Amino acid sequence: MPRITKGPEERREEIITIAKKLFEEKGYENTMMSDVAQAIGISQGLPYRYFKSKLELLNAVAIKYGQEYIQMLQTITFEPGTNAKEKLDIYFKHIVKYVMASKMLYVLHEKDNEELHRRIAEKCIQSLVPLFRDLIIQGNQEGCFYCPYPDQCAIFLLNGVNGIQTATPINYEEGKEKMYDGMKNVLVMFYRVLGVKHE
Repeated sequence: MPRITKGPEERREEIITIAKKLFEEKGYENTMMSDVAQAIGISQGLPYRYFKSKLELLNAVAIKYGQEYIQMLQTITFEPGTNAKEKLDIYFKHIVKYVMASKMLYVLHEKDNEELHRRIAEKCIQSLVPLFRDLIIQGNQEGCFYCPYPDQCAIFLLNGVNGIQTATPINYEEGKEKMYDGMKNVLVMFYRVLGVKHE
């Protein structure tokens, strides 16, 4: 069977995709660069042509995860007439579904990866502030929310979610039910800060 030759960018993306899968399945510490190469079917030294170390590869995986997370939220569509509170509820449902489908947050919460998680979280928050600011403005106009400071509130809420995740890392072994309960509590906090009258 002839060997398939791929362009540099395509190969790099393939390495990132396979590494993400292995990091989630085996854990970061238990995954070697040689495991990534073997899973793809390439020489053991080839991943090092794209990434100097496993940590550099994790950084690329985390950046891609963050980009996909942001894109997922930014591309959610709503039915005409959906109010801001309903949109907020829909966002939370998508967030829970996305997080439960991927264990990358668990990998990033490992002690040695705290700095990487912080940097990725900061980038995600910066990208999402405009989206949530606009949602708050819409809610104020509709009377769903009472929140006099949309910009500051968006920053406060998004950083608050990140803080909760950092302080109480997701434990996938505890199951989806506990994850859903935790996110419901966070949503109630959002309601309180946004001045939602009816929950």
